[in-house]
Amino acid sequence: MKSDIQHHLALKFTNLLWIGLILSGLLFSSGLTAQTIYSIDQVPNPKSKGQDYYVSDPDGILGSYTVSLLDSISLDIEKQTGAEYSIVLVNDYQSDDDFQFAFDLFNKWGIGNKQANNGLLLFIAKEKRQYRFISGYGMERIFPDIYLKQVGEKYLVPNFKEGNYEIGLLQASEFISKILKSPNSLEELKSMMPEAIPFFSFQNPYFKNSLLVIGFFLLLYIYIHLIGKRLKTDKQKLKPIAPFFYGLGCMGFLMFVSIFIFAFIFKNFEQVYQVKNTPYFLFVFWGLVLWMKIHDTQEAIKKSYVDEKEKGIALKKFAGLTLIPSILAPLALFNMGGILFRLNKYKHRYDPPDNSGDWERIVRTSKKAETSQYLNKGQIKEEKIGSRRYEIWKNNKSQEIKLIPWDVNKRLYECPECHFFLPWRRIKKKLSRKLPIRVLVKVKRSTNAKTVIT
Repeated sequence: MKSDIQHHLALKFTNLLWIGLILSGLLFSSGLTAQTIYSIDQVPNPKSKGQDYYVSDPDGILGSYTVSLLDSISLDIEKQTGAEYSIVLVNDYQSDDDFQFAFDLFNKWGIGNKQANNGLLLFIAKEKRQYRFISGYGMERIFPDIYLKQVGEKYLVPNFKEGNYEIGLLQASEFISKILKSPNSLEELKSMMPEAIPFFSFQNPYFKNSLLVIGFFLLLYIYIHLIGKRLKTDKQKLKPIAPFFYGLGCMGFLMFVSIFIFAFIFKNFEQVYQVKNTPYFLFVFWGLVLWMKIHDTQEAIKKSYVDEKEKGIALKKFAGLTLIPSILAPLALFNMGGILFRLNKYKHRYDPPDNSGDWERIVRTSKKAETSQYLNKGQIKEEKIGSRRYEIWKNNKSQEIKLIPWDVNKRLYECPECHFFLPWRRIKKKLSRKLPIRVLVKVKRSTNAKTVIT
């Protein structure tokens, strides 16, 4: 009985001991947490250790080696420029306003020379994911706030997101050091951080480059339009504005597709779609517009001429005059390739029937009366439906007329009655009353343009 009581008491004591240890641990951890929430007066001033110290890191966020490197960077800045650059890192602080807290800390410590007012403080609160630059009025003339913000976005934010506080601080501090030690800091900043300048400013190189791209392609656009006016006939009109909207539509589709590619496949959407890449986007856009202009002008020239030889001559001139613009709009090279293919295809088309020298090629016009002098109704119908095109040759001695067919459509069929090449549905309708179906099938196989040409 006595042993049971002792055992029961021992269990109670053990439970109470565990509860005490747990409560002590909780109190201890809460006490540690409370220690990381700093007020202005609680943040240790690095100058209390000596004048060569500039980094306050009471929570040990950085390694000792990194702290010493940052101290040496700040010391070198002060020796060469007289400016003071301090860094404060804490886990948390007693405020929700990072600017006011950092500003009060800046004034309390008196960072920078009083006369020059050239102090710079970088305050970082790890738990709240905040950082803030505070600079004196003298520092703002050397290193304006707009560039300090860009330093944070370029070096601190991406590294802090990955937990690389040491790398981010070292990169930012080395950049700040380089600028402050430069004999002309503002010019150095403009060259190294052009993205910080307002985009619609002639001091921004991206804006200037964008204007150059627009101006250059606009000149090419006007050049192609003038070439088209020179080579087309008066009856055919060019579209001066429409290719711009065609290119705009193509660019919209291309951007829509590329967003998915860069966002989900390459996962570098933020790196690609930046203001600094605006000139490249404009180059692509105007390349598409130029391609549409070349294509539209080429089609206008083709429609200007009835005679194939005159059409070929005009297209050859157009290809030669627009070769360089086509290189800048690579898709237009397909148009140039189409013209070259056409020229090669028809290189013997305009050869006379023999070498007697008596043959004269009849230049085709849009006048039906002239065409009907040489072609019958069936042949005119063939040309109308795109069955074939005829080259007309006249012998000046014998007055003989010779027709040579070109551009034979191999999907059409030779009608057994009229021997013109027509769509099968017309032939079938014409012969269905005279011939049974099985005979029509044989006729279809034997009269196909492919078979006849072979």
